[in-house]
Amino acid sequence: MNLAECVEIHALKYGNSKAALISDDSGERWTYADVNKQINRIANGLQSLGIAPGSRVAVMLRSRPELIFSSFAVFKTGCIYVSINSRLKEKEIKHILINSGAEILICDSSVVPLIKEVRNDCKELKHIVVYGDIQEEGLIKFSEWIEGKSDNYKVDPDINEVAAIMYTGGTTGVPKGVVLTHAGIIGNSLAGSKRLLFDENTIIVIAMPMFHIGGLAAGAFYCFLNGATIIQQEFFNAVKYAAAFKKYKATVIYGVPTFYYSFNSLPESHTKDFSSAVLGFSGAGVFATSVRKAFEERFGVKVYQYYGLTENSPGVTVEDPLSPERNYESVGTALPGVEIKIVDENDSKLLPGEHGELCVRGPYLMTEYWKNPDATSVAMRGGWLHTGDQGVIDEKGHFYIMGRKHDMILVGGANVYPAEVEGLLLEADKRIQQIAVVGVADERLGEIPRAFVVMKEGFKSTEKDIIELARANMAPYKTPRSVVFLDALPTTSIGKIDKRALQNRSV
Repeated sequence: MNLAECVEIHALKYGNSKAALISDDSGERWTYADVNKQINRIANGLQSLGIAPGSRVAVMLRSRPELIFSSFAVFKTGCIYVSINSRLKEKEIKHILINSGAEILICDSSVVPLIKEVRNDCKELKHIVVYGDIQEEGLIKFSEWIEGKSDNYKVDPDINEVAAIMYTGGTTGVPKGVVLTHAGIIGNSLAGSKRLLFDENTIIVIAMPMFHIGGLAAGAFYCFLNGATIIQQEFFNAVKYAAAFKKYKATVIYGVPTFYYSFNSLPESHTKDFSSAVLGFSGAGVFATSVRKAFEERFGVKVYQYYGLTENSPGVTVEDPLSPERNYESVGTALPGVEIKIVDENDSKLLPGEHGELCVRGPYLMTEYWKNPDATSVAMRGGWLHTGDQGVIDEKGHFYIMGRKHDMILVGGANVYPAEVEGLLLEADKRIQQIAVVGVADERLGEIPRAFVVMKEGFKSTEKDIIELARANMAPYKTPRSVVFLDALPTTSIGKIDKRALQNRSV
């Protein structure tokens, strides 16, 4: 079995009798038979462009049904799915296309100007398929590309083959490609979905970004493996989400902590919108106990914490809805198949209650960082993935997150790596002598970036100038929201920038 076969199996089981996917934005509805046909047409379209198993196909679409169809079509052909966030800027896109060696790119018409800027540097990129209204030489229109293509496609990939390269921001400022297999993703998705009680009666409203493994897993893998129904929204809006939940009598709420913060602020008229919910779950950030309890008390729905890593396909721990115990500070226990240990700085295993680095081992782990053996050997030493996340495990196996991965900032659930932001700004403005970016607390988003800047002698800038420069060179969620100018950055005894001191200044 590979990832695409789960759709084929349920297409045979349900045919046109059951909705697999509904776009709340357009109102369009696809049965399992419809979804399978769409996947097969795109798979045949890919084959017509001369792809072979192992070829990399990049997809840079907004969170719409075509992203789901395209990703599963790539899986079905035996090619490797390369996900690209449509909010990225030129330099970020170019790195991913060049590093992955993508031969085909499927993208939205809105990003074509960016793609045209980088295309000549991407020597292995042969074809660009564009979703949307566009007629331009050298580009293939998506609708015309799949028109007349067969509804059938033979599934070839083996479960142990590579399924995807998911890029995660690098702590050195360079995104790393996480290589995941069909077996790892399927195994993890089955373990996670069963822990969260998914079955054929599950209806989930998804407004999470689908370029990310977290959104794609819960928004497609969990559902299609169980014959469930997806209600998809391209963007999150609390009122729209609640209305869709009520309209479709959905059963599962999924989002980052920011979503639940927004739900708590809804007018009283929305209090019964989640009355059909079985449960909710949340990942990609620290979930304030006060926010979670307020949601549960108001809406009568229990919400469970989820902790995952792209490198583990992604689930690591999830709270168990069937457990009689509630522990609001914990992100749950390990999923079946996942081994966790906490180690000290010498990689020695620590006892329950002792703080250290979280390490993960099991069948869901990545095989490597794409074309990055040095990073792979460092992260996977001893056969364990060293996550860089600081935590502690109690006697009952409950895990608690104590710190951030390599200073990573979580902005409304989106990963922001300070080194990447720093590098882009230093390159964009040569007047900057030094820069350090740290996360500061934000009630709505959890954290937001703040930049501390030292200008070269004789040069001046303003907070407005730095922020505008950032907006022009990186995705909006990565942009520092505030800038502090200093004469010098604080350093440790060995000369490293002391980010802890900067964070203390931000408290």
